[in-house]
Amino acid sequence: MDIEDLDVSWINEFEKIDNEYNIYYTEEISFIKIHCVYINNNNEIEKITEEKIFLKTPGLLQKEELLGIIKYNLCLNQMRYSLLSILKFNINLEPIHLKTFLRNKNSNVGDKFLTTIKNLDTIKFDKSITLFHDINEVFLLFNKKKIQSMDNFDKQYVFNRTKKIYINPKSKKMTKKRT
Repeated sequence: MDIEDLDVSWINEFEKIDNEYNIYYTEEISFIKIHCVYINNNNEIEKITEEKIFLKTPGLLQKEELLGIIKYNLCLNQMRYSLLSILKFNINLEPIHLKTFLRNKNSNVGDKFLTTIKNLDTIKFDKSITLFHDINEVFLLFNKKKIQSMDNFDKQYVFNRTKKIYINPKSKKMTKKRT
């Protein structure tokens, strides 16, 4: 019997069926969505922006990338904001638990996928089912910088600025210039 005479149609059929289930296998995350949420002084959401970031290293948002994204998004409409919080949403569900997850009636079932990032460091994303790659995200919450009126300041704080110090090379004395 020749190799050419072997029936390989079952292999082709298996590959065809297997390709239909590729979206249910876990893979490293190659991209994420970054949502920037801008909150005003009344704790109301002013604006939400979204951008898709392709990760240089699959499954890792490097510290340098994160800092660049934060720095780029600190200003909106010529207003300065400060970073309030970083949240990571990563569905790291195993395919075997997918059916149970989808049938769960508990409204808090997805809470375990949302975590607060406490340090500005590399963010690691666990492998995720390919079907859910679009919803693995990072949320950057920005708070508008508060501007206080002059009435709230003490006079010493109003005039507390960096003093200019001049060094006279001949007398070797330092003098401060009052502003």
